[in-house]
Amino acid sequence: MKKNLLFLLFLLFVSCNKSELKRQQIKSGFINKPGVYSVFQNDLETKKIFLKQIKDEHLIFVISDIHNKILFQQNSNNPFSTFTPYNYWCLYVDEQANVWFYNSDDSPKVILFNPETKLYEAKDFCRTKLLLPKEFRKKLELKSTFKNCNSFN
Repeated sequence: MKKNLLFLLFLLFVSCNKSELKRQQIKSGFINKPGVYSVFQNDLETKKIFLKQIKDEHLIFVISDIHNKILFQQNSNNPFSTFTPYNYWCLYVDEQANVWFYNSDDSPKVILFNPETKLYEAKDFCRTKLLLPKEFRKKLELKSTFKNCNSFN
């Protein structure tokens, strides 16, 4: 039942759109506009990241495999975890197809791809003291809204 609900939400997410989402390919870098981003890990594994406006200018993202199986979905029920124009947010994909994101209203997270389970796992990158990608770290350092994080040391 839960998988069916997630699948229906995903279909709603990608199909109920006034205009077609812009499609792009990305190896690594920032995602800051709604669209469908194909992330190539290698020749066999391609991930898609959907960044979509849902309501009241809120944005959420979903990570799927090439067959549209949802691997991770940002919590759209929690208004503090979505991205809005009223908070500072940043979404970055590294070369291993890990997705790093910061939202000034929520805890900083990284969505790490586990090659064994073929799933993504969410972690607070400050609490787990992960080393941030250089470009992502630089962008966050420019914002005074970012609180102390050991990853910056």
